[in-house]
Amino acid sequence: MKIQPSKWLTGVALGATMMMALVACGGDDPTPAPAASAPAAAAPTATPKPAPTATPRPVERKPAATATPTSSEAAAPAAPAISFEGKTIRIVANSSPGGGTDTQGRVMAAFMSKYIPGNPRVVFTNQPNKPLEYLYAATEAPTDGTYVSWNSTPQLAFGFEEDTKYIKRSTFQALGSTIDPTRSWMTYDPTGNLGADAATKCLADFSGMSSTGGGEHGQFLLADEISDISEGNPTFLASVYASEQLDIPFKYFAFDTVDTNAVKTMWARGDINSTVRSSLWYRFPVEHPDWIPSGLMRSYAGMGPGTLRANAQTEPHCPDVRDALNDAQDNVFNSMMGPTNYASKSLWLPPGTSDEIADAMSAAFEKALTTDKDLISKYAGVAGEEPGWMDRKALGDATKENEALLQGSAAIIEEQKNRLLSKFFPQYLGG
Repeated sequence: MKIQPSKWLTGVALGATMMMALVACGGDDPTPAPAASAPAAAAPTATPKPAPTATPRPVERKPAATATPTSSEAAAPAAPAISFEGKTIRIVANSSPGGGTDTQGRVMAAFMSKYIPGNPRVVFTNQPNKPLEYLYAATEAPTDGTYVSWNSTPQLAFGFEEDTKYIKRSTFQALGSTIDPTRSWMTYDPTGNLGADAATKCLADFSGMSSTGGGEHGQFLLADEISDISEGNPTFLASVYASEQLDIPFKYFAFDTVDTNAVKTMWARGDINSTVRSSLWYRFPVEHPDWIPSGLMRSYAGMGPGTLRANAQTEPHCPDVRDALNDAQDNVFNSMMGPTNYASKSLWLPPGTSDEIADAMSAAFEKALTTDKDLISKYAGVAGEEPGWMDRKALGDATKENEALLQGSAAIIEEQKNRLLSKFFPQYLGG
């Protein structure tokens, strides 16, 4: 999947007065191993049997009979298949329990045993420290197919950072992805938090304003993860840049974990009122069917990289934020946003995993997510949309292509990182 340059962007509104608050969110600090939380077993369909080897062992199959074999070569047995009989497959989400990545992954994991060769036991665990999960998967996780990373986005920027040892995502074995990565700027209780006029306005309508004109907050309040801010994550930088250029009134907060579940909690507490995410626009008609029709939730802009589509209840409330940008601004946005957001809810095996194992696992996930009507229905029930499978080859090719695009944007990203962190988050510059 190639993201067209004119369609790259995400945005977060940034006003003249900027504040950073460091507040811990969630439970204990992440542990060094990705299986930090107790694994929740996805119901397997077959009882695991002990396996004598540490890696998936081939299972010999009899060749299909030919009508008129003419030589011993014609009757040669088929290549042995991969089997995970007696093994345990761990699917590890780089998010906290309760968020969108977590809930979608748990639904998926509950069906996978009957599709993975050998019907292994499948468990689902969480490691919300994204850089730590990435590095563990790249350097320590087993390469026998028993460790599967389930990531909210491809985390392409980690391949260009020292903390993750510059290990490129393209060195992983891509299995596939399931969700449209297009983002939406969502604001909770716009009239209560921003004022009566906010019920009908769009993001660009607040340009040049020092306040939204009323409400409990009088400005857009958003949050991102401390690691994304300190490392200058390109998606985060694009959001800040968009907000700066549009000159929208807002404040930004940093938390340890900012997944969907944490965002909802912060909305309820009144800590923040907005978020920019790829799935909430489609999920809310299922999870909170009265929020959008009642005006409790409003989409203020499509944020790319694709075009925001109608959800189950309505067309998008507002146009794409890129419509308010000039060509020069759009180029900067594209450089930071596009290459890192070409896929959402993606599956990966560690570098060094064989193609045979990756092919077998990818085929299992693809069959489950494209043919199992019960799984598709339940997945749509938590995601707000049916899984749209991007296959192994497409995801792998897109990863290499977008890594090259990100590399080509390195100078722009570094320039904006230094400038924006210095201006709004000086405590992180040079950290």
